[in-house]
Amino acid sequence: MRKLGVLLVGLSLLLFLFVPLTQAQIQYEVGKVTYESHSDYTRVSIEVTPGTGYVVKDLHYPPRLLVNLYPASLTSLSKEIKVGDRFVESIRLDQGSKGVVRVVLDLNLSNATSSVDLSSDPSRLLIEIRGPEEDLVAAILKEKDSPIIREEEFPSTAPPPKKEKTIYTIVLDPGHGGKDPGAIGRSTGLKEKEVTLQVAKEVARLLRNEAGIRVYLTRDSDEYLSLDRRTEIANQLEADMFISIHANSGYRRNAKGVETFFNSRYSYGEGAEEVAARENKPLGSENVPDEAKLIIWDLIQNAYRSESNDLAHTVQKELVQTTDGEDKDRGVKSAGFYVLRGAAMPAILVEIGFLSNASEETMLKKEDFREKIALGIVKGIKRYYQGKL
Repeated sequence: MRKLGVLLVGLSLLLFLFVPLTQAQIQYEVGKVTYESHSDYTRVSIEVTPGTGYVVKDLHYPPRLLVNLYPASLTSLSKEIKVGDRFVESIRLDQGSKGVVRVVLDLNLSNATSSVDLSSDPSRLLIEIRGPEEDLVAAILKEKDSPIIREEEFPSTAPPPKKEKTIYTIVLDPGHGGKDPGAIGRSTGLKEKEVTLQVAKEVARLLRNEAGIRVYLTRDSDEYLSLDRRTEIANQLEADMFISIHANSGYRRNAKGVETFFNSRYSYGEGAEEVAARENKPLGSENVPDEAKLIIWDLIQNAYRSESNDLAHTVQKELVQTTDGEDKDRGVKSAGFYVLRGAAMPAILVEIGFLSNASEETMLKKEDFREKIALGIVKGIKRYYQGKL
């Protein structure tokens, strides 16, 4: 269900060493643990101190869900709660190491699906366990009658791929949405959230015609999603590629062109830091990740940095050629983006034009230009993943 695997080994101790002193002085305690048994899911609620982070891993033989809480401490050495319903047999907690509490859910289904959420209430970790037919992520991403985000598998007529897997999973992330409009055009009021969704849907439509590709969208409507939820969806779907689509905005009204980013703790490229600051800007009461969580997210994405760099260059080149925008090629850059951190796969962010530029705002309103952008992204995706087969 997730591919974090060996990346999580030893991260708990390393993470705690990086927790700022001011955080270490706070008493991060794990409180009351309760559960609710329903016919189609089991929900576990764990009281935690706001600021607590978590890492999730699926274990097999026997089936278990492991959640490491950090920094955190138990008032007792260990705790076990008997559940015994359709989905969960028991809940076990123990002090795994200094500053890390290990929570293990012993599952009664080998193919159960799970969802872990701390964003809606930072003082309460919610874990939901469902059966394979009630996958929470699939319910968000897929509607049975939707031709855009329906999971598709096409028989391949090409020679067998070099690696074992024959289905390549791609998650497209239309930036912003719902209460977060993103950048807004100065001339016509065009909203970034509208453009990104239209382009992402066109990319998905084109990819449906490609053999061996499975496509999901993090959202297919005007819906708000937190930044960390977007990569969580990609991780749960075991995606091979994560592409977040955005429209740019700059202080200079003549700024124009397309640029592609991969994640890095340090900014590289003209304007990279400015773009990251805008895309990372918290909205309302969104639970912005603390430094502890950012450290572990960076460690995860570090393993894919070279591949993300390659993917960014491939998509950028095809996007420029397809849109005839050689004079608008702003290149490949790197910066720290919340929406890319923690993605256990190659992950990039594409800025498809400037809404702060009146000319580009007009172009982005045109369907044929958006189709060119989508085609360029698709060509880049195809060229990259075919080189990996």
